[in-house]
Amino acid sequence: MSILETIIFFLVVWWPIFFMMLPFGFEPITKDDANTKFVKSAPNKPKLLYKFYITTTISLVLTIVAWMLVYFKIFSLKSLIL
Repeated sequence: MSILETIIFFLVVWWPIFFMMLPFGFEPITKDDANTKFVKSAPNKPKLLYKFYITTTISLVLTIVAWMLVYFKIFSLKSLIL
């Protein structure tokens, strides 16, 4: 797997994992205060930096595993296409 393929794989894996992580720990803002200027469905504390780190860690592990599978010729996407 080339550097470009590895980066693209990482980014393609990262986005779905990030969207899967967003609902975890969700508490609506209206739980604490009913009178607010924000939308009622807005999260109270989104913890985006924490979710960013978790997503990056999971994606990095999956990318390393995929890279090792390709590097040691255990699995190859090119053989599936041809």
